[in-house]
Amino acid sequence: MKFEYTNPQSEIEEAFGGFYSINIFGAIEPGDDSMFQGFLRQAGPPPRTSVYINSGGGDVEAAIGIGRLIRDAWFETSIGQYVLDHEKPSEFIKPRKLIPGICASAATLIILGGRLRYFSDGAKFGVHQFSFQDPSPAHIGKSQILSAKIAKYIADMGISQKFLELSSSVINSDIRLLSEDELHSVQIITGGMTNVTWSTELLPDFIYVRGVRDSMFGHHKVLLGYAKDGGFVFFAVIESMGRQAELTEFGLVEIIANDEDIRVDISTRCSRSINGIYVIVMCKLTNDEAELLSRSNSFGVQIRISNEAPIFLGISAMSTEGGREKLDALYKMFSTSQ
Repeated sequence: MKFEYTNPQSEIEEAFGGFYSINIFGAIEPGDDSMFQGFLRQAGPPPRTSVYINSGGGDVEAAIGIGRLIRDAWFETSIGQYVLDHEKPSEFIKPRKLIPGICASAATLIILGGRLRYFSDGAKFGVHQFSFQDPSPAHIGKSQILSAKIAKYIADMGISQKFLELSSSVINSDIRLLSEDELHSVQIITGGMTNVTWSTELLPDFIYVRGVRDSMFGHHKVLLGYAKDGGFVFFAVIESMGRQAELTEFGLVEIIANDEDIRVDISTRCSRSINGIYVIVMCKLTNDEAELLSRSNSFGVQIRISNEAPIFLGISAMSTEGGREKLDALYKMFSTSQ
């Protein structure tokens, strides 16, 4: 494969950010994952860089390796090639254009690495059975190991196993192009925001229900928990994206619920701290506030400079669909303890 990196082309682009992209194109050869790792080390692209893929496939193990590197680097993925448009020169913002492309066979595994995954007009996404290059009896064991690697990778990327079922239904000598609707149905395409994933975690003195979501505004988590010695608590973990100062210094902090219909001002009783790329907001809750969150259809946190400010930082209300039973169970379990 070949790899190309484009960074901001002017001072204005540098100031506004977001003008970073990587093109990955050509057949996937064994060892391309190691080459991509070296390419990233040399280029040094920042998190949230967009990766564009244009490939008909190739080596499955190298594709998985590239996909994992993309996920670990917090990149986004799309299909095609994104290039500078030299026919439209500009001094300030350099025009770019997206050339439609194909992501097929083993290359489909690469796109799964993106934390956000896009599908543009003219893009083609093709699947068929994944197979080991040498299917002789001496290599059946290796083929089975490879199949297990593919299944684990798909699960690690948070993709529905229906994707593997779809791929397996098409013989290796053929290829099936999936529609955008099909790609959404098997969770390949996220657009600018993923669905919220809810889980319950149990620690020796603390139990919590956590919602996690990726979006173009960052990787975010909201938690409703119960501490043995502290009662109900609310946590928000906000990817700061360079806004640490505003997130920790703006005066107004509100928990929002049921979209933005309900607001709970926690400005004077919450703590805010920086932990790596995140800002963490923590607040003790009353029994009534915990009940409110446990029964809401969504909740999050907004941080603003004042009540009059129309723009907020933080986490827009996360849907509790898929987590409502867990939240309700947590509240009912401990509400009598307070």
